[in-house]
Amino acid sequence: MSSGGSSFSFALAVPMSIAGIILLLVGLNMSSEKPVDPHIIATWTPDPSLMPDAGRPMYRIDTTLDKPIRTSVLCGRCGEIVWFEGIKPKSYICINCDIMLWDSEEE
Repeated sequence: MSSGGSSFSFALAVPMSIAGIILLLVGLNMSSEKPVDPHIIATWTPDPSLMPDAGRPMYRIDTTLDKPIRTSVLCGRCGEIVWFEGIKPKSYICINCDIMLWDSEEE
């Protein structure tokens, strides 16, 4: 009388289980993420590309997570990139094409 499992199932399941345990142990022993050079963060610039209007002007905001905290705003209509020290401003009008990209009333 059989217990419901076939020898093929066991032949497939045992090596996969052992491989899974080995991969788990390798993953747990991996070193943590290395810090990024602050010079690389400070000199990074987004690609100044144009973005199609989708019923309104498109824009892209990038903010660094590591110090120095800087935010870049890319206007998709003209490709102008403007940098701010710190986080995203509450509102922004493109200095090149004079279009309001956003206006947040939240405090």
